[in-house]
Amino acid sequence: MILNLFKRKPKGFLGIDIGTSSVKVVELSSTKAGVKLETYGELKAYGYLKRLSDPIQSSSLQMLDSEVAEMIKRIIDDANVSSTAASMSIPVFSSFFTLLELPSMSVKELASAIPFQARQIVPIPISEVVLDWEIIGRFNPQAGGSTVQEKLLVLLVAVPREVVDKYVRVAKLAGVELRGLEVETFSVVRALLHDNQETNLLLDIGARSTNITIVDSGTIRMSHNLDISGNEFTKTLAHALGVNMRRAEEHKISRGLVQKGGELEASRALVPLIDAVMQDAEKIMNIYYRKYGKKVVRVVLGGGSSNLPGLREYLESRFAREVVIGEPFSAIKYPNILAPVIQEIGPAFSVAIGLSLREILPSKLAVK
Repeated sequence: MILNLFKRKPKGFLGIDIGTSSVKVVELSSTKAGVKLETYGELKAYGYLKRLSDPIQSSSLQMLDSEVAEMIKRIIDDANVSSTAASMSIPVFSSFFTLLELPSMSVKELASAIPFQARQIVPIPISEVVLDWEIIGRFNPQAGGSTVQEKLLVLLVAVPREVVDKYVRVAKLAGVELRGLEVETFSVVRALLHDNQETNLLLDIGARSTNITIVDSGTIRMSHNLDISGNEFTKTLAHALGVNMRRAEEHKISRGLVQKGGELEASRALVPLIDAVMQDAEKIMNIYYRKYGKKVVRVVLGGGSSNLPGLREYLESRFAREVVIGEPFSAIKYPNILAPVIQEIGPAFSVAIGLSLREILPSKLAVK
């Protein structure tokens, strides 16, 4: 979380996920019976942008604020959204976050030390970023068989001010009250793993990139981003099948890794990409085990490509540990008639769900 803008609590909360290939909006409310789904909506980039590969957001922030705002307004109107209080997601590639190991100190001392530490590792001037941080734990490192001084584990987040300013403008143009901005990884963790006390690997395969995150006791511990993504899967299939991007996208969603006959080569074309993701994931898990002595017990899939047919089974056979598809709607009440749709769209809506839950569930990352 980067900003807290309002104190008043409305009845419902919006989660607005401005993704690379679509915009998603979810409205949740808190009731005596639990968290309730009020409405949801999505507007895909197909036909709205000039080209299928145009990003809604990019590191250079090329798309006009008014265009993004218009997409949000259209979803809000079509989905009959009643609330105006919203949190928005910031893409991983537009942010920087890392885990710091610092000597034990007071919160006041830490507040002075964080900017100094950030200057050493954040790739742009500190004056140009918004900083946030949270103490997520403590540990006693071992040195030569003996315990040395206890250290603090501090999660540091930095977002360029130009990115923050853009989202503030978009929210104003869309007519929503921006209550917070949050790096999308934190939203996914809240939606899928906030109450899980085990050590999990979150594999979030988005349209533009894949984020590999170690989540321990419901908090982010390590994270790594790579360019292999759902769009890359689609491009690879388009080349293998000799079809355009839209046909390849349809093929990917309906058949994935489960192919037969003449389509076998298309299936095989995806395997090197998936294996590359797995290799990076294995490296992250090994580093975490060597550093903190804790093994990942489960791999949780998130993002729009997590429902790729055959993907879960393939990963489970290679990882030799349980692999599950994340279910962000699992603790949310909704009409039974929506169950088939919710099961299909669930993973892709993880960010929006996590954002909407941000003010319903206790926050794990507050501005210091």
